[in-house]
Amino acid sequence: MPSNMNTTTTTTTNTTTTTIAEENTASTPYYTAPITPGLHQDFLNAIQARHSAQPTVLTGVVASPVVENTGFSLNMGSLANRRQPSTNSSTTSSLLKPVDSDGLKQILIKYKDKEDLLIVLDVRSFVQFSHSKIRGAINVSIPNTILKRPTFTLDKVYEAIVLDSAREKLKCWSKAECIVFYDQQSHILQENTASAYLGAKLIRAGFKGQLNYLKGGFESFSVRNKELCEASITTSSFQQQQQRLMMASSSVALGPPTSVEGGFNLSLNNTSIGNRRPKLRLNNLPMATPSLGPFTAPMPQFENQAFNPFFSNIRQNMELSHGPIRERFPIRLPSKCNVDPNNNYHVQVDSVPRCVAGGHMDSKQRLFKAPDWLQSTIKENGAQILAETYEKLERTEQRRLQNIMHFHSKHTDNPSEYPFSIVAGIEMGALNRYTNIWPFEYTRVKIRNHQVSDYINASYVQYIDSNESASDARPDQVNTESVKAMTDCVNKENTNEYRRYISTQGPLPATFNDFWQVVWEQNSHVVVMLTKEEEMNKIKCHRYWPSIVNTPTKYGDILITLTSESVHPVQSISEDDHPINEDDVVIVRQLNLVNEKEGTKRQVTHLQYTGWMDFGVPDNPLGTLQIIQMADKAQASYTTEKSKPGPMIVHCSAGCGRSGAFCAIDTVLYRISMKKDVESVSDILLQTISRFREQRLSMVQTLRQFVFCYEAIWWWFLGYGLDKSIDTKSIDDKMDTSL
Repeated sequence: MPSNMNTTTTTTTNTTTTTIAEENTASTPYYTAPITPGLHQDFLNAIQARHSAQPTVLTGVVASPVVENTGFSLNMGSLANRRQPSTNSSTTSSLLKPVDSDGLKQILIKYKDKEDLLIVLDVRSFVQFSHSKIRGAINVSIPNTILKRPTFTLDKVYEAIVLDSAREKLKCWSKAECIVFYDQQSHILQENTASAYLGAKLIRAGFKGQLNYLKGGFESFSVRNKELCEASITTSSFQQQQQRLMMASSSVALGPPTSVEGGFNLSLNNTSIGNRRPKLRLNNLPMATPSLGPFTAPMPQFENQAFNPFFSNIRQNMELSHGPIRERFPIRLPSKCNVDPNNNYHVQVDSVPRCVAGGHMDSKQRLFKAPDWLQSTIKENGAQILAETYEKLERTEQRRLQNIMHFHSKHTDNPSEYPFSIVAGIEMGALNRYTNIWPFEYTRVKIRNHQVSDYINASYVQYIDSNESASDARPDQVNTESVKAMTDCVNKENTNEYRRYISTQGPLPATFNDFWQVVWEQNSHVVVMLTKEEEMNKIKCHRYWPSIVNTPTKYGDILITLTSESVHPVQSISEDDHPINEDDVVIVRQLNLVNEKEGTKRQVTHLQYTGWMDFGVPDNPLGTLQIIQMADKAQASYTTEKSKPGPMIVHCSAGCGRSGAFCAIDTVLYRISMKKDVESVSDILLQTISRFREQRLSMVQTLRQFVFCYEAIWWWFLGYGLDKSIDTKSIDDKMDTSL
């Protein structure tokens, strides 16, 4: 724990908690940070300082697959190899000829009276472009994760350009004789840069003219040719840029674009020199920093919030900036279960409910009363209570992220001493599927046997018993006892009775090897996948497992063979009903893993649930309860008297929304069935989610998912959620006693 922590503690019987203080009083820095202009600059400067102190990572050994994995190369043993260009990229970069500052000056003079024949494209951030640019340049500030997509066509590039005159000029690229690209300072054109991606798009579209990139970038040119540079972009144009980029990229696979990657290159994809580690070019921002947006929603204090690079990247800032959450989602119960308002909102049932942990059944009237904390969610104001509770979760995380910026702006030497550090996730941005989901340092899963970096976007998640009382199930408190316990046990054998998970993003082609290395090192035998590979024409997760039965594929040092694959439809409410959705299934895959270095073998069960779309929820919790049940049975099958399997690995696309809901529901069902720590007044679901959010960002990511977790617990209490095809009696006994 940081030594400079100021905490306000409240001590009760068997309880020690750290509470958040009122607005103007001291409180734990886990949550609140002072609102100071320039804070974001200090934060980014601190990260840049850490970059300067890091050794280069551009080395490594290539690993080869046994068979070709259609669509993606598995030669990704190191970070350098992950970033190796494709053949097309290499061809493109070779067609972009270097030109120095004097050469570009001559080109500008040559085409001074023939402006239609020359296009100069500025691929820096819009903030840098708005400060100063080469005269006549057009800014194309689009995140590389979006720009590299074949589906992001030139038409979409046009849409992201603010000024009408600039947009129309770029549309006439076919008439140009020469197109010149420049970034901030690159002397060598890398294949994974905006210039290379844009050049490739122009070549594929049929451009036959001269393509150049500026050696040394704007930094070199502006020193030698100040008279050919200018500044002219307004604040309103910046806001238009953000809006245009959002619209233009709405159909691109990697999720919502943010001003962070496009504006400040936090994903480390854009600017690099030679073989040095890419750095954040913060010293090239405007000397006079514009007024910054607020760090606490919902009270905007400045006109232009976009200049704060983290404001739009903290999801809650945008979602909460318009005031309280106004959505309301009432609990959905099974169709044959009716709430009786005249009997204190007890539920009329037609099945045998589970009378445990505060649940009671009146057999005469066939009325079921759930535990008090759950019963309150179906009362008249239940939907409002749930929305207000979820908003507390969101605002707590918002403040926690603000404080992370504050801490890193003041402490740069040993960020790992601060448990909620996110520096590793920002430094290794190229390995993140999304630019706003980073693992906390103290729960970050680290690759043990690595050649270059121990980083993977994955977090340990586990409920930790503590001395907190029933009334402490509040999201505006951090449980320091839980944080310390997780810090102490992350790299040790798991002795906690509650299940430990590894929550992670859907693997990228660049992280396939890392993913399977973690599976092996953590002795994990069950992998739960809660997403389709593609949803609504967007890639949510790349296929990281072999797709052909009995055909081994090599991922790094791990040789993997798919031995079987079976499809299990989600069970309907009654035996006579058909499945609600033919896509609502659980796919079970059995995989054999061989570590060629160690010469040892292992089996892994891969469970994929296809009935849960990103940001939404299934039509009912039956499929979720079924895959929880199947995962539990699979985990138990690998447990022996002498050994226990490692953490269950759970992922969706980002590894927080659906993954968080799965882990929370599974943990709460276990806590309910164990009975030992459950009181009828304890909202143990909120308690569990609050702890999980201290371990990974945005676990249970939306209000609808939050309400869905309560629905799943309700359905389980009401007797639903048993898959009769999975050893009904043993599963029923297990869930009713010890899950």
